Amino acid sequence: MNIKIKRRFFVIAAASFIATVTSCSSQQNNGTTNTATTPTATTAANTVATAAKEKIKVGVSPVPAGEILEFVKKNLAPEAGLDIEIVTFNDPVQNNTALKDGQIDANYFQHIPFMEDYGKRKNLKMYAFTPQIHLNPVGIFSKKYKSLAEVPNKALVTIPDDISNAHRALKVLEEAKVIKLKPNAQPASPKDIIENPKNLQIKEIPGAQAIPTLPDVDLAGVTGNWVVQSGMKTDKDALAIESAQNPLYAVTVTTLAGKENDPKIQKLHKLLRDDKVKQFIRDKYQGAVLPIP
Repeated sequence: MNIKIKRRFFVIAAASFIATVTSCSSQQNNGTTNTATTPTATTAANTVATAAKEKIKVGVSPVPAGEILEFVKKNLAPEAGLDIEIVTFNDPVQNNTALKDGQIDANYFQHIPFMEDYGKRKNLKMYAFTPQIHLNPVGIFSKKYKSLAEVPNKALVTIPDDISNAHRALKVLEEAKVIKLKPNAQPASPKDIIENPKNLQIKEIPGAQAIPTLPDVDLAGVTGNWVVQSGMKTDKDALAIESAQNPLYAVTVTTLAGKENDPKIQKLHKLLRDDKVKQFIRDKYQGAVLPIP
């Protein structure tokens, strides 16, 4: 009799164990990982691991930020447990508006001076992560001339119309000894030009228009992100180029003030700072985009 009871107890116990494992595999996340080697238990563990990934929506400009983040999404994020949804914007205003409206968790396209200027104008408080990720150096380009010495008097020169990038373009022209700015002008604008030997006609335009209008002007100050999209090479095609010594204008991860301690956004920034990302930037852009050490 005792033998029969023990056998019945074993059957009931085994059935209970199978039911428990099946129940775990049907739940998305119960906070535990089953380490048994049965196929059912392995499926349950995979389900838990998948459900544990943190979802994050990130706004980017297409190039190079979008390409860099795509590298992170495919090569680093899965192991880190981060599920990145990339949302591409060609317009920086739309990107920051999406951040303000909560359509995205963070964005990766702007440098700190641009963020600060935008925030003041739009009454939007944002937070920028440091160290930054990459620099899109500003270069001076021309489809008409091979050197700045060839540029004629009263040449038409376009520069970006946002304050920080206008300053950068003007500083490149000054360093090339084409113009001279007021000492300590920060940020500098065309009105701060105190010497202009060739009487250059400087016009501010949206950054996105710099490449399409390049054939129609004599010179254009263009940030590296637009240069890469055009197929040109900043380090090869620029008549003058911004120094990479100052990371102030390097692009970084930005989010709304108050969300900077969100673990998934901090994880995003950490992944973008990975040495593998820096090597990807060096290999792909050959100096047209520079990783920040």
